[in-house]
Amino acid sequence: MPDKDIRLLIQALGGQLFEKQSDPTGTVAMLITETVRFRDKLKDETGEVLTVSDTRVALDALEKHLNGDPLPKNLTSEQKTLTQIWVDRLTLFK
Repeated sequence: MPDKDIRLLIQALGGQLFEKQSDPTGTVAMLITETVRFRDKLKDETGEVLTVSDTRVALDALEKHLNGDPLPKNLTSEQKTLTQIWVDRLTLFK
């Protein structure tokens, strides 16, 4: 998935997730940066490609987490890892 696609997807969906924050752009930028890092690391280490669908599912899982719900049980390892990266980063920067 190209950087441009990641950026557009997360800006569209992430902006909705964090619209209640006073400045959601920093959070959205962090999600983009972490997604690109994860995508590149995944490709380098395993040859697997992070898809738009994987990213959408991970964003949905993040939304569930932010609402206090448990993560879905049917996440792939890539989706779960990306979601956990975001949760960890958001926890660090609260």
